[in-house]
Amino acid sequence: MRSSFAGLEMSKRTIQIAQKALDVSTGNMANVMTPGFTRQRIDTNAMSLRTFKSWQTAQARLSLAGQGVNAFGVAQIRDQYLDKRFREMNSFLAEFERKQPIYEELQTTIDLYENIGMDGIMARFKAALSTFATDAADNRELATIVRNSAFDITKMLNSYARDFSKILEDNVFELGATVDYVNTLIDKVFLLNEAIVKEYKSTEFGNIDRGRGVSPYGPLELLDARNLLLDEISGYMNIKIDENVDGSINLFMGDVLMVNGVQDREHLVMRDFDNFDAAVILASNGQALNIRAGEIRGYMELVNGNGPYANSYQSSAFGIPYYMNAMDAFAEAFADLMNRTNGVTGTSAEQSVRAMFGSTLDVHGPDGRLIERGPITAATIRISDEWMQDANMIGQVFNEEARIVSTFNFTQAAAPVAGSHTFEVTFNNVPAIITFDGTAADLQAQLDSRFPNSINVVNQGGLITISSMNDRNPLMITDVAGNTDLDRTDTDVPAGWAFSPNLDGTQLHRLLLALDEPIRFGRAMDFEGSPFDYVAFLVNRLGQGIQFLDEERKNMTVTTNNLLDSRDAIAGVSVDEEGINMLVYQKWYNAAARMMTAMDELLDRVINGMGRVGL
Repeated sequence: MRSSFAGLEMSKRTIQIAQKALDVSTGNMANVMTPGFTRQRIDTNAMSLRTFKSWQTAQARLSLAGQGVNAFGVAQIRDQYLDKRFREMNSFLAEFERKQPIYEELQTTIDLYENIGMDGIMARFKAALSTFATDAADNRELATIVRNSAFDITKMLNSYARDFSKILEDNVFELGATVDYVNTLIDKVFLLNEAIVKEYKSTEFGNIDRGRGVSPYGPLELLDARNLLLDEISGYMNIKIDENVDGSINLFMGDVLMVNGVQDREHLVMRDFDNFDAAVILASNGQALNIRAGEIRGYMELVNGNGPYANSYQSSAFGIPYYMNAMDAFAEAFADLMNRTNGVTGTSAEQSVRAMFGSTLDVHGPDGRLIERGPITAATIRISDEWMQDANMIGQVFNEEARIVSTFNFTQAAAPVAGSHTFEVTFNNVPAIITFDGTAADLQAQLDSRFPNSINVVNQGGLITISSMNDRNPLMITDVAGNTDLDRTDTDVPAGWAFSPNLDGTQLHRLLLALDEPIRFGRAMDFEGSPFDYVAFLVNRLGQGIQFLDEERKNMTVTTNNLLDSRDAIAGVSVDEEGINMLVYQKWYNAAARMMTAMDELLDRVINGMGRVGL
């Protein structure tokens, strides 16, 4: 016969464990909407005893059988492989989700300029030029329409430069804010490591000290909080996790150890963007990060991607800087093509006088004269002063009978003038002060140093004459105030050319045909074709990039959601399943309570009813 109270003890233990199982299931149900919560379970085993030690037995013994149930503890149900795969795919998904809307914003900026887009503005300019060419070159109304259409092109490019710069600036700022936020997540992981290790050491110090690791029945809520942080961090960068025997983890980000258990942690450091013309992110210990995926990589490709224009810190991706440089290349090549075609012979010197497009960085003297042409970019392109003053300028052609040659002579005809002499020469609207020793050779050298291979010096019996090597290049000669030993023969008469309207539109047709002329755009032959081809090329490249990102995003979304569903099937709370468990545990509890009642009745019979003969 077993001991009198063994049955009651077994029933009590059963009721306690049934109650705990019911509590755990109820807790799961209560946290069904809690972010990061992992389904918990109570681990039970059959109770076993032996003479000197509880919970285990060397061999089965009839007298020690039927001791009831015992519980090891409450554990999480989680699959580490699915965690790893989900975090890998989550990095790629976050990268595509970051890049796609920014590229779509670039496309919207290009397409919505005056509701007709970049290609529409160019087509309108070509149509206006074609109408002007087929009418009459002296039609001021049509000339003004062409110039206004060209003005729209300059404003379009100015707008692109301004909008793209703003988009770049905003994304650089957001990248910096993201880096700061990720650093707060790193700190939280480190603090949770400390809290988790402290919890384990309070109960399992011996196991941890001997390197045996920790049990699965640890601080589950703290583990959930850390796992939730790791899921979030995986969206910003590719990560790897190693578990330590004390319950802490080592967190690697971009292949760099950022959280070293409870020993130390590093932070992300973003260098000043303006110093590198790129976003450079390192670990605080100076190690370079191998960022293969994640939202931070998406940002970096957006702000560092410069295609064939990339420097050592930028990437070859087609990000915002690439499209900014592509617009600059278009502005420069388009303006050069139009200016060159509108020149009489196409020389660079004639562009200064016949330029259709100029730069907001053009340098002018105090008297308003142009001294130096500035670089033409999308931000600086404008209608030239010459074209603004005369809309019909592009319809005029050179008149060969209008050539004039200016000369400059000395008063002494027999010998060179001794000493130093100074005068001003203006060539192609660019003035320069020339000082020479009185000899033709020195004068030629001084002019060549300022205007190489442009001005000719002739000495005939002491009479020195200077003139433009090309009669069509404008040359102006002026005495410097106070100079008394020089004499002007033909002063203040510019050499150059005259223009007159050509009613058959010859010059306009040259400009019209030039719009279909193949030219090179950008560095490293980014593209070769007509301006219209280049516009289509840029729009298509951007559109194809968006389409690729959209397809990759969709694929990553499906893959990530499948992994998340698989993980949730194990770690997530199922309301139906927990509801069934609660019914089962309630029946288990009721059965154990009924068993205790029966045992109590049996014990009452033994105590109060046995051994009382004849009563």
